[in-house]
Amino acid sequence: MLLTAMLAAVLFAAALWAVPVRAAEPGAGRDDEASITLREDDFDIDVRYPRLGQPAVDDDLARWAAHIVAAFRQGLAEPEIGGEPVNGTRDPNGRHFVNELKVTHDVTRASARAATVTFSIWTYTGGAHGNLDIITQSYDMASGARLAPEDIFADTEGALALLAPYCYEALAETLGEDRAEDMLRGGTSPDADNYASLALTPDGVRVHFSPYQVAPWSAGPQRVDVPLGVLIDAGPRLELWGVTR
Repeated sequence: MLLTAMLAAVLFAAALWAVPVRAAEPGAGRDDEASITLREDDFDIDVRYPRLGQPAVDDDLARWAAHIVAAFRQGLAEPEIGGEPVNGTRDPNGRHFVNELKVTHDVTRASARAATVTFSIWTYTGGAHGNLDIITQSYDMASGARLAPEDIFADTEGALALLAPYCYEALAETLGEDRAEDMLRGGTSPDADNYASLALTPDGVRVHFSPYQVAPWSAGPQRVDVPLGVLIDAGPRLELWGVTR
């Protein structure tokens, strides 16, 4: 998948792409959001990201947004405009598309101590339809550090072992006619990649599944809310949820 390759390159792509990006406020009066908007004949980029009021967090989010734009531009193919030239003129009825990168976001807060930004990343680079990926980034709002799984759970393998059956059962019930057993089993297995898009919420965690991960494209993205109590044996860092021992 194109976006997977782009995200693998996200840490160095900005250095390889020399054209600067333009950051701008997306509308009057919005001091809690910033954006990068770039439009040319062959691409349309609109990346929105939040400002959470913690300098280290806001700097990290701005870098992430710039990197995702640079990686997208780095991976663009030449625009497909019309057919082969005839007498120096392209076929006016030929196919033309604009490459798209659209990023929106949602913020959840487990407590004053922890926040998660959930990014919905839409890309279109030709074909029957675009791609949608859901990516989360969680932060310790006291230190400004980005939280890795081991910063959230004392036992990350144990957390996966608890998440997998809970998410399988929840989705098996809600997917209904869209249920595809092989996809559901594979997409909810206790593999770290399956639970990379994890958001912290006041009641526990929200697991996001991108299209095709647990169900066909037609079913869209899926999510499962898992109560904190279900995960207690994995040693969640309770202070992130405002729980004192």
